[in-house]
Amino acid sequence: MHRLARWFLILCLMFSATPLHAQPAGGWNVAEFLAKQPGPLKDLRIDGRSAAQIIEEQSNYYGVSPFLTLALLEATAGLLSNPTPPDAAITQPFGTHGPVGFAAQIEWANRELRAGLGPYQQPPTVRLRDGLTLTLSLDEPAEWIAIKRFLAQERDSAEWLAAIKATHAALRSYFDGQLAPPATVAADVTGWLRAPWPLGTRVTHLAYFDHMYPMVDLGGDGNSEMIDYLGRRNVQYNSHDGHDYVFPDAPFATPILAAAAGTAYAFNESRGLGVVIVHPNGYETVYWHLSALDPIFTNGNGVRVTAGQQIGVSGASGVSGTPHLHFEVRRWEGGIRKQIDPYGWYGPGPDPCPAYAGCAASTWLWHPDLIGMYDFTPPDYTPPPSDTTPPVGTMRVAPPADLLLAVTFDGHPLQTVGQGLPQINGTPSFGPGRFGQAVRSDRAEIAFPTTGNLDLERGTISLWVEVPASYPTNSLNRHYLFAASADPDGAPVYTGTLALRRDRLGPDGSAQWTFWTVGDTSSGEDLLSAPDTLATGWHHFAVSWDTTSGTKALYIDGTLVAERSNTVLPIITGAHLHLGRFSSGGAAAGVRFDELAIFARALTTAEIAVLATTPPLAPEPIAVTERAIRIDTNALDDNGGIAAVILGINGELSDPMPYYDSYRWSLPAIEGEHIVEVRYLDRAGNTTVVSQTVDLNLPPQVELNTEWIEEAAVRLTINAADRDLPIEMQFSATPSFADAPWLPLLPEVRWRWDETALPRLFVRFRDGAGLTSEPIEIGRRYQVFVPVVGR
Repeated sequence: MHRLARWFLILCLMFSATPLHAQPAGGWNVAEFLAKQPGPLKDLRIDGRSAAQIIEEQSNYYGVSPFLTLALLEATAGLLSNPTPPDAAITQPFGTHGPVGFAAQIEWANRELRAGLGPYQQPPTVRLRDGLTLTLSLDEPAEWIAIKRFLAQERDSAEWLAAIKATHAALRSYFDGQLAPPATVAADVTGWLRAPWPLGTRVTHLAYFDHMYPMVDLGGDGNSEMIDYLGRRNVQYNSHDGHDYVFPDAPFATPILAAAAGTAYAFNESRGLGVVIVHPNGYETVYWHLSALDPIFTNGNGVRVTAGQQIGVSGASGVSGTPHLHFEVRRWEGGIRKQIDPYGWYGPGPDPCPAYAGCAASTWLWHPDLIGMYDFTPPDYTPPPSDTTPPVGTMRVAPPADLLLAVTFDGHPLQTVGQGLPQINGTPSFGPGRFGQAVRSDRAEIAFPTTGNLDLERGTISLWVEVPASYPTNSLNRHYLFAASADPDGAPVYTGTLALRRDRLGPDGSAQWTFWTVGDTSSGEDLLSAPDTLATGWHHFAVSWDTTSGTKALYIDGTLVAERSNTVLPIITGAHLHLGRFSSGGAAAGVRFDELAIFARALTTAEIAVLATTPPLAPEPIAVTERAIRIDTNALDDNGGIAAVILGINGELSDPMPYYDSYRWSLPAIEGEHIVEVRYLDRAGNTTVVSQTVDLNLPPQVELNTEWIEEAAVRLTINAADRDLPIEMQFSATPSFADAPWLPLLPEVRWRWDETALPRLFVRFRDGAGLTSEPIEIGRRYQVFVPVVGR
């Protein structure tokens, strides 16, 4: 065997076995790397662009790892380690047989390396300057085939071997033997690409990705077949490395959007205006033939973009013919950004594309939210079973103004009053409660948002608890009825905690109920406790606090059992109030809960005594004294959310409306009972109807006619009606009605002013229920009627 051939075989075995070690930490970029090297590239600028920008842009364009380019720059010209290389090393670092100029050499090297990936119908050969011809093995990594082909140009055998060894040494020295930077986030195999145009845009799929060697950038592929992702042959043109989309309604004006978040680079090359977005999961998306770039590129490349952000406008720049968007996806594998079809492979047999070193096995990458739109539905997609389960819904008309959260647990954990949705882990179990049904704390984790539902300045938490004969065993003998904490893992401080628990920290380890609060790290904690003397069965618990006075209190069964002033109270807390646990994943208390209520003030002892006998929400019919009402609405659906809400009064329904947590509505101007209903519609068309009866009791409805009988005298004719008799009236020369007596209702009244007095008169009416009408002002020579509020 020729001595050089033997060395070549050894090198092939050595380099093909080069391990790809654990990749360095994420966030690697060319500029930061060059800044740490003694070589001149960190300060080199060509036509306003830094060396790092030139290397990075060509790497993005051709899909060749910058590690390969940088290792070759060191191997052939010493540009990473030598601070004072000769000028020729900068203008032609890869050899005098290439183009002149640093930028031109970088572009040439990346183009040659990309072309060196194949495809090869047979093992490639290299012919060296001294006449030796060697055959490269297709068993070694494609990157090394490309490197060896590139380095063989205009080098003799010794120079070629030395350059290969130097490249290998540079990769090991600078990049730990790796061929590409790492992906910083794992790819989402369930699909992560969004449509690169606004939803609703009319689109035609013009051309498909060629699974028989997609390499249109580099010319012919040595075969004459084109196969798309469905296995169809000769669909549009050969060697296509992406998908072409036409926008018939606006071919030169359709916004082109980032299909996912990443760092964007704009190009103006032979293919026209284009954008490459480098995504943190190791993928890239490419957008060509734009008519214009978005202004985000005004200050240069490396722009951070979010999914759906506009990056340009469709068009026909470059070699395009018909105006269209060319869209492609690439993914790092080793030192190559390999082409990949985001539509996957659904043809017969294995995907032919990975036979080409520059192509990766195709995977469906479109986001599941796009299913049913355009052609973003996988061919093997099986629609989920029909959703026949209606949503869970609650409503409350005119809830008390100081009630922030109310949960009845009547067959579900959804609040009747409150904001947000409960966080549920597991399947809640319900059984007989103190009022209606109750929920167990050990079958599922249930937590309610604190935002909008808990006021740390002042408040009251009230709930019913079924005390068991024994509690589950846990390491600390602590069983939480509820808890919210800003730092649930921050032992021993637990900053920002508000909790009620049963523990064994009483005298001689006796059981006690403890209202535990923790301020910030400097203010310590406070344990307000009372002995546990409760029998098994249902008991009412309440805690209250007020930061203004620094007081907090603990009530059991309507009785104040412990109170403290000038105490420690939290100023922040966690995002959720956990029921029956200290935090997510914590030990369950092993009790049942009913009628949880949170108020925005510290209730009085008398008010808490009432809560210890009746539910916090008054039973129907709900008494209201104004036609304008607030309706609190909460709904939960397990398959897609609430699509619309319909409100109704006495069977008269509104049009479908977006789902909000409360609405303002108006009752008819008729006293008595009205049926208010809410219909929740989910995305499958299932409907849940909840309703409440309200009793509208208005102030007296009065028609008042005035007749001026003299300059300072008026006759009032009164017609008043109300269901609550008797009706009384009150007259005053001032709107305060100070010292004005209530008089029985009369059909007619005459009023005379003193000649020197300002002729003003105020009248109001009161019914037998104590509801008082708004004052009516009567001035000189005009007629006034009591306004009836319109719907």
